[in-house]
Amino acid sequence: MSRFSTIKTIASTLTVAVALGFVMQYGESDSGAGTSEAGSDNRIAPQTMMMATNAQGEAVFGVPDVVTSPLDHASNVRPIVAVDVVYTELDPPSLGTIQSNPVDGCETALTAKRHAAAMIELTVSAPCLQEEDFVIQHESLVIAGVTDDEGLAVIMAPALLAQASFSVAFDNVLEATTDIFVPEIRQYDRAVLQWQTADNMRLHALEGGAGIGDAGHIWSASIHTAEDARAGTNGFVAFLGSTDTEIPYQAEVYTFPSGQASRDGGVTLMVGVGVTKDNCAREIDAATIQTSAGQILAQSDVIVQMPACDQVGEVALQDDKFTDLQLASN
Repeated sequence: MSRFSTIKTIASTLTVAVALGFVMQYGESDSGAGTSEAGSDNRIAPQTMMMATNAQGEAVFGVPDVVTSPLDHASNVRPIVAVDVVYTELDPPSLGTIQSNPVDGCETALTAKRHAAAMIELTVSAPCLQEEDFVIQHESLVIAGVTDDEGLAVIMAPALLAQASFSVAFDNVLEATTDIFVPEIRQYDRAVLQWQTADNMRLHALEGGAGIGDAGHIWSASIHTAEDARAGTNGFVAFLGSTDTEIPYQAEVYTFPSGQASRDGGVTLMVGVGVTKDNCAREIDAATIQTSAGQILAQSDVIVQMPACDQVGEVALQDDKFTDLQLASN
């Protein structure tokens, strides 16, 4: 047989094979039509015929072993609620990005040093975060601060526990922590009032039955100091935090030397808030913490109800936000 005849035979064979494949497929569709129920869609798509070449270069015909079907993407779509629906703050704080590989020379450091009446001097060193807001946290106490043009800041904070841990965060990112042992906290009781608004809130302590303005009226504007508390004569109130930050975390802390008091009596704790046109007839959210001898006794969220707007310029005093202290001389 000549080579030309061989090529013609192969071509004819290919043509017949392909034709038979299509006839068989459409024949199957037609035979199915005769047995289907009336009114049903009996159209069946023809199977795909595939031609490929094997390792020897020979033509191979067949049907794919894997049958795929299109995905129903619509059924896999999940509706999501808009962020501003579930997070209703008008100006939410920005979230920072954790830096896994800090740049050399930009590490933030936090150090602690003990002072009188179990107060702690905290030093923040952040050379690459100049004039930036930061937040100091100790247990549930949170206070704000700002670094200077060299990335430094020094603030005072009270120890609430004998084994005290402090942390500093910038833009919601934890940057540094420090621990310090404060055994002298066992000689003191503390009451903390904290808030995160621009309101002028103050913590007033009335020692030994004193009234507002008497010698036993202790608050952040009086002359009483941590040295007085260490001497056992009276307590003192310290203001903490900053109003120059995006979120002004502030606090006032009253400290009384319960372990070395020189007299009997009690302490009435009061919250004072200046009434302004912005907060009158409204509620102000705050939080309180009370400790005794280095142990946290109570933590709670409180609401301060402000008086009507005809009292703008006055100071509203409320005495039901803390448990009053009972003193016994030693």
